[in-house]
This record gives sequence, C-alpha cells and structure tokens, in this order.
Amino acid sequence: MLKKKWWLIAASLVVCLIVAYYVFASKPTGVIPLAEVKKGHFRDVVVSAGELMAENTVYIQAPSGLQSNQIYEEIKIQDMAAEGSHVKEGDYIASLDPAVVNKKIGDVQLELDRAITTLSQTSLDTTLQMRESRDNMQNLRFQMEQKKLALELSKYEPPATIRQAELDLEKAQRDLNQLMEKYKIQQRQASAKMDQAAREVKRRQEQVANLVELRDKFRITAPKKGLLVYIVDYSAGGKKKAGSAIRSWDPRLAMLPDLSSMMSKTYINEVDISKIKKEQKVTMGLDAFPEVKLSGVVTSVANIGENRPGSNAKVFEVLIKLDKVDSILKPGMTTSNNILINQIPDKLIIPLECVFSEKTHSFVYISKGNAVEKREVKLGKSNDEEVVVEKGLEKGDRLYMAEPPSAKDNKLTLLK
Repeated sequence: MLKKKWWLIAASLVVCLIVAYYVFASKPTGVIPLAEVKKGHFRDVVVSAGELMAENTVYIQAPSGLQSNQIYEEIKIQDMAAEGSHVKEGDYIASLDPAVVNKKIGDVQLELDRAITTLSQTSLDTTLQMRESRDNMQNLRFQMEQKKLALELSKYEPPATIRQAELDLEKAQRDLNQLMEKYKIQQRQASAKMDQAAREVKRRQEQVANLVELRDKFRITAPKKGLLVYIVDYSAGGKKKAGSAIRSWDPRLAMLPDLSSMMSKTYINEVDISKIKKEQKVTMGLDAFPEVKLSGVVTSVANIGENRPGSNAKVFEVLIKLDKVDSILKPGMTTSNNILINQIPDKLIIPLECVFSEKTHSFVYISKGNAVEKREVKLGKSNDEEVVVEKGLEKGDRLYMAEPPSAKDNKLTLLK
C-alpha cells in the first residue's frame, strides 16, 4: 500500500514539472512585448514641438501719443478684462493708471501760467516803451517848431546868427528822423516779443489739451470682436496683466487673434533645418488633447538662425499653417509637429525599441517558438519611432521590444 502511494506522488511531481516547463520555457522573457516586422511606406520625418498662434492678429495698444507728449515713463495697467474673454467692438479691455499723465499735466500747467505771466509783462513793457518813444518824438516836433520860429526871427540878424539857427533846425530834424527810425525798430521788436510770448502760451495750452485728451483715452476698448489673449511681457517675464507696466517703445497690452486661420510656430535645430522646405506636409498633435490629430503645411522657413533662451544652439523659425481649424484650438497651445521630409515605399519597418547594438553590429532578438535568436540586421533610414531594415529580417518576423535576459549571452548570428 505504501509503495503504491510513492508511485502516485512521483507521477504527480513529473506532471507538475512538465507543466512548469511548458509554461515557463515557452515564455523565457516573462511579459516582454513583441513587435511584428511590417512592410509599407516609411515616413522620414523631423519632429519638433511648436506653439499655436493665429495667422492674423490685431494688437490692442495703449493710446498713441505717449512719446509725442514726452512721456517715457512706465504706465501701470490698473485693471484688465480676463484672458479668454470673448469681446465685441467697443467692449472694455483695460484701464491705465493716469498718475504719470496727471503729473505731466501739472508741470505743463505751471509752464503755461508762467507763459501767460510773461505775455502780460511783455505787453505792459512794450506799451510803456512805445509810449515813451512817442512822447520823445512829440517833444522833438515841438523843438523843431521852436527852431523854425527862431530861424524866421533871425532873418534880420547877422549871417552867423542866421546860420546858427539853420544848423539848430537841421539838428532837430535829424534827431526827429533818427527817433522815428528807432520807433519803427522798437515796434518790430515789440511785435516779435509779443508774438513769441503768445506762441509760448499757445504751445503750452495745446500741450495741456493734448495731455488731457491722452488721459481720456486711458480707458482701452476693443477695436474689433475676438478672443482676448494676454501677451508676453519680455521685460518683466510672464504676461502683461493688471499690475504690469507698458512702455512707450512697446505700448501693446493684449491681442485679438483671428482664430479662423491658425499656425504652429516651431524652431528647428541647425542640423535638420536643411531638410525643411516650404509646402512640406505636417501631421501634428496637441499636448492638451492627445486624441486630436491635425494636419498642415510648411509656409515659412527662416533664413537666419537665432538663440533661444536656455540654449546655445542656433535654431530656425518655421511656420506651419493648419489645414483646418477646430473650436478647441487656442493660441499658446503646445503642438507636436511631424514634418514629412520623404516617404519611401515598400520597406521593412520595425520599432526602434527592437534594435540593439554590440560593438559595430546592430541586431535584434527574434522569437522562434520557445527559442530566441540573436540576429544581426542592416539598418536604413530612421525617425523618432521607426527604422528601415535593409537586410536580415522578413515580413512577419516577431521581435522582442526589450532585451530578453535569458538570451543576452546568445551567440550573434551575423549577416552573410
């Protein structure tokens, strides 16, 4: 009886060992996924991240005239409508702090008061000066009359006396003529001084009026309907909003993008830029909506490189116009752009994860039932996801997408 039990135990152990062998030996790598070698069109693409922007944008700006009114200080934004608001033409956008303009108005008003005082003083001085000159001319005319009378009375006097009277009359006439010429010059001088003083008063009055008009425009409204989008504040970082400052050399507050036509702006490194051409097709995705797939075409490639913040490498701006616009698209969204450089037909294609290297050899791990073959392959063009296999594989071969630990030390089968 005991002998029969031992036979039953031994038979059970053998069955368990057989089952374990087929369960584990047939899957030497556990849960490593497999990929099948496919044949089809290989897409040679350049991948880059981009940012959505409207093709046409209207910028909302501070009132024109800051520089013409000699205002170079920063102007604070007191209040601003919420970003993303849909506005109509004439709707409220923002209000600016008038403190700088008010100070300027006060300064100019003081200058205006001085100019008015100067004009009044000039008028009084001119009046007094001209009156004095007229009085002097009138006195000389009286003297001339006296000299004429003296000359008439001296006709019975000796010749010397007569001659003296003639000389006195000539001198009086000459003095009067000189004073009259001087009076004309004084008139022109007085007129010029009055004109100058009046022009200064007018200039200051116009300055005050212009500044008041400028201040009245510190309530900013929308020039057209659209979606309100804040713009980047390059001086302070972040976006311009309530509390930010605008400057005379950059008076922009926000923008109203035309969402009926949108583009993705991306930057391509100097290694790949030579591959990028106008009219190339582009497929793209949205980081915010991974399920959304978009398409577009390259419309602009920069000729001059630039340095982007945080990098020393040169990059080139590339603009991609979307074929269609969806209501979920908003300026500033991040896109992943796949620019199609070339499409090669009838090629064997495998994922990059399937390729490994050892010294100068590229190889793959091929599933052969319960076994794993480590085989060299000759590779062709590649992109960020796939690579072309020129030699070493056939369509339908199943490849490991990670290195099987049990096959790591297998002998490499080289290409013939």
